[in-house]
Amino acid sequence: MKSNTVDVDKEYVDQQIKYMELEFAEGKIEAGPDQQERLAEVTERVGRGEFHRTIDWDESFWKMKMLLARCVDGRIPAEGANPLAPNAAGGTETIFVADDLTTQRYASEDGTTLGGYTNLVKALSAEGYVVGGHTGEHAHGDASDCGANDKLPLIYAYMVHHPDVLRDLTESLGIVVPVKTHERIVGNSAARTEFSAGKGLLNVLQDNAREEFVDKLHGDHKEVIAVINMRKGTTLDRDALAAEFGPEYEAFNVDAWAFEEAARVTSFDEDEVQQKVIAMAYYNLATTLVLAGKKMRVVVLK
Repeated sequence: MKSNTVDVDKEYVDQQIKYMELEFAEGKIEAGPDQQERLAEVTERVGRGEFHRTIDWDESFWKMKMLLARCVDGRIPAEGANPLAPNAAGGTETIFVADDLTTQRYASEDGTTLGGYTNLVKALSAEGYVVGGHTGEHAHGDASDCGANDKLPLIYAYMVHHPDVLRDLTESLGIVVPVKTHERIVGNSAARTEFSAGKGLLNVLQDNAREEFVDKLHGDHKEVIAVINMRKGTTLDRDALAAEFGPEYEAFNVDAWAFEEAARVTSFDEDEVQQKVIAMAYYNLATTLVLAGKKMRVVVLK
């Protein structure tokens, strides 16, 4: 771990690394007083993609049929590095939520999130796709220690109460949001009143996923920046980031470039694909806004 700091011109960072702070955030995760010393440096270096790596799509890895298999969580596994894979809120849970907010092809007869998630995970696994997510050292009782999972009721509520915020942020990423799709997502968010315990969804994942794709994450949240990654075929190497900055600086990372392929696997036509891409964006943005504080820096990596 390196302890030396690099002099960074804060004005340069503000001008060249286009980040925004989250005016409408409701959470608590953001840079604290003890993280100010290297905050500008982290913003510059993470914001220009220094710690993003090309996912190793060698023949054996590609045969795993990879979709969204890791979470956006900035913490690293206690047991060490696992293979890099595309990130989204809750990992495979993003694919389930996108379906739940749109066509509901995987909905269960009992109408629960556990039932729908189970149907989706089993269907993807049967087709040879990798499913993934995580737990953590703070899992207890009904909680999984994945905020995107455990706080699903709050995330859906955010979509209901702040729909225009999510539409504007989604369109700022270059994703056109038709009025009917927007209304469908918000309407389905409002209609969802049954939420299963996070631990139940975690159990389904553990029963169907390869061991190396259910991380047990270590420690408390130390994220100071959130990255929306549009660089196809890449993801954040959290171990490289930790090697450079130590355990006090972490980053959320959303591989938005991977949304389309994940949506395509669960869709019947192009209209459905686009609906689910938008739903994935809404869910990932809402997750960030529920978990992060107003001073969380957000960078779009193009």
